[in-house]
Amino acid sequence: MSGGGAMATGEPGSPHDPLSGLRLEAVIGFNGSDLSESRGVRNAEGHVPSGLICHPDREHFIYPLGCTVIVQGINVRTQDFLHGHTNNVSCVTVSSSGSYVASGQITFMGFKADIILWDYQKREMLARLSLHKGKIENLAFSPNDLYLVSLGGQDDGSMVVWSVQKKEAICGSPASARSAGNPTTLVYSNCRDEMFVSAGKYGFVLLGKSLFHFENKL
Repeated sequence: MSGGGAMATGEPGSPHDPLSGLRLEAVIGFNGSDLSESRGVRNAEGHVPSGLICHPDREHFIYPLGCTVIVQGINVRTQDFLHGHTNNVSCVTVSSSGSYVASGQITFMGFKADIILWDYQKREMLARLSLHKGKIENLAFSPNDLYLVSLGGQDDGSMVVWSVQKKEAICGSPASARSAGNPTTLVYSNCRDEMFVSAGKYGFVLLGKSLFHFENKL
């Protein structure tokens, strides 16, 4: 910095900063894992179970890399980047219609871990959803794109159901079940928007109308 307070040529943020015009054009890498790796013992830190998803249009792959979600063309060499997370992406999912993508992240213990809801066609952020702390363990859309359910990590211990249209939480519940152990995954029913399954090390728990209508309203 010069003595008069002006920004020196070449300093970060100055008009002459050689890096100021750089734009991400392509990435090489993948920090997801396949289904066989995601069963049983958890993956090494940074790996995203089932992190490679074929979009319903069958023309694109969606996967996380660091803080970014990548939308990559299968038959043509294109890449779009969904930026918005402040730390590594921990899970990603796509709605059945293909209209929405949702991704969750990891953060420091005690701090809010964001979920981002994306418009797939526009490649734009629709909403930042923040209730969980520490880590988003898993995400799942309901079959008709009405709801998004999120599972917090072991230090968070909760599940939350979000309205996709209103972009707000509508209900939630503690995630731990004595019979199933700490839940690590979610699967939504293929035909019922009010029913999904949470599974842990020792079994699974079927959740449905009881969570939507009788558990904690948020």
